[in-house]
Amino acid sequence: GEEFNGLKEEVIKHIEECNTGKEMVKHPIRVFIDNVGPEINTQYSDYGPVISADESIMLFTSRRPGTTGGLMDPQINEYFEDIYVSTRKGSKWTTAMNMGSPINTEDHDANSGLSADGQKFLIYIGKNNGDLYEAELKGESWSKPERMNKNINTDFHESSACYSPDGKAVYFVSDKPEGGLGSRDIYVSMKDEKGRWGKAVNLGNAINTPYGEEGVFMHPDGKTIYFSSQGHKSMGGYDIFKSVYGNGRWGEPENLGYPVNTPDDDVFFVISASGKHGYYASFN
Repeated sequence: GEEFNGLKEEVIKHIEECNTGKEMVKHPIRVFIDNVGPEINTQYSDYGPVISADESIMLFTSRRPGTTGGLMDPQINEYFEDIYVSTRKGSKWTTAMNMGSPINTEDHDANSGLSADGQKFLIYIGKNNGDLYEAELKGESWSKPERMNKNINTDFHESSACYSPDGKAVYFVSDKPEGGLGSRDIYVSMKDEKGRWGKAVNLGNAINTPYGEEGVFMHPDGKTIYFSSQGHKSMGGYDIFKSVYGNGRWGEPENLGYPVNTPDDDVFFVISASGKHGYYASFN
């Protein structure tokens, strides 16, 4: 019956993932994977790094003690998410600081995209099944995050987002069924002349698959998109892919390969404008 076919498909997919994995491990790409160090990482979950184009600021999400509101998530027995900030001094990152209120609330607060100039950023807040908000730097302090409009937020789960380098488009992830190709998909919304976010458009089946897509990031070049997917040619779990826009369409997504991707979940990849450094979270 249908259940058996579903199971069969899953088994075939896992076999394909193993074969993809074997191929990629044979041809590792030349990258150095360094842990960014104790100034950023702790024994708790630290993930979702975003950086300004010049690499002077890093924002990330952590479930460490000292969370605003002090609440624990009873399902996984970890602290609620809060957003932390670190600045770069020479070649080192400063010890990360909790951004405090009004950015962090008693709820889950997770950072998403940071604008190229570091003046605005996108935040996930765990209200209404998970919505996206925007905060702006006014002088030295961040404004209270404002919920993005109904073209972006729905009653479903909007989980992560990024800006285009010129700030005129926002790419985001939603599991809303309407307009979706299955599971989570990546959408784009453009700013209209009044500065409002317009109707969201699905990026289409060159990027989105019947499986989950997550963690979208646009390179400062304005045409290369990095995202994580359980579909395409994945080695297992979420893998990081890149696709380049040209001639009016998105190119075939390319797996970033081993050792960036592993059989575990590899998500939330961002790259500096110089192209020399990429940052991402790996749950292995």
